[in-house]
Amino acid sequence: MPFMLPKTPTFRCQAEVIDVGATTPHMQRVSIAGGALRQLTIDSPAQWVKLFFPTAPGVAKAGRAYTVRRWDPAHAVMDIEFALHGDHGPASRWAAGARPGEIVEVAGPRRGHCINTDARNYILIGDATALPAIASILEHLPAGMRAQAFVEVVDEAEHQPFATKAALDTVWLHAGCEVPGTTGRLELEIQAADLATQDCQVWLAGESFMVRSVRTHLAVDRGIPERAIDAKAYWKVGVADARG
Repeated sequence: MPFMLPKTPTFRCQAEVIDVGATTPHMQRVSIAGGALRQLTIDSPAQWVKLFFPTAPGVAKAGRAYTVRRWDPAHAVMDIEFALHGDHGPASRWAAGARPGEIVEVAGPRRGHCINTDARNYILIGDATALPAIASILEHLPAGMRAQAFVEVVDEAEHQPFATKAALDTVWLHAGCEVPGTTGRLELEIQAADLATQDCQVWLAGESFMVRSVRTHLAVDRGIPERAIDAKAYWKVGVADARG
């Protein structure tokens, strides 16, 4: 079956921060809630919304796109996980200091990833910003499927356990003092990896140049059909709010 979903309608509402916690030293979880969130259609993994953060009076709100990590429709609670880069961008700065009771605006959602149940092998590739979506997709994979995940994070402290029914092999890469997705390590790892490319589906996301490079290798050098590669440029070095 095709993996692309139709574009979902965009809706905008307010939600309240109800909980904040560190998933890892560089990943901050923010839980938001509000009855209006029930009007959002969230029914597939890797869907994303745009959050608009509080700012000083008279200053336009900054909006950034983030993957829905978990959605509890019964209680209208949504978890968003923020990769903290240590920069001074509005999203990272807000997430690092977010407190219960704050109000954010939520717009979306946009389409996510439709699990290709005809695939025997899933290949998931991304930097730290792609971790919430990779975890969400893995949770939806059925038993009997093989999955390979390649993820670049800062260091071992950023490793996260994945819950999945699929037979999973995970390769963690460490960026160290560099920013995950910009080191070239993911590109080199994928070029050298023993990938299960027969009857496969690829999900790839992260920094724009890395995504373009890996996608080209998979399509040209590995011969994976374009229709079997779902690639998302989540961000771009030096460009604010690059995700489309």
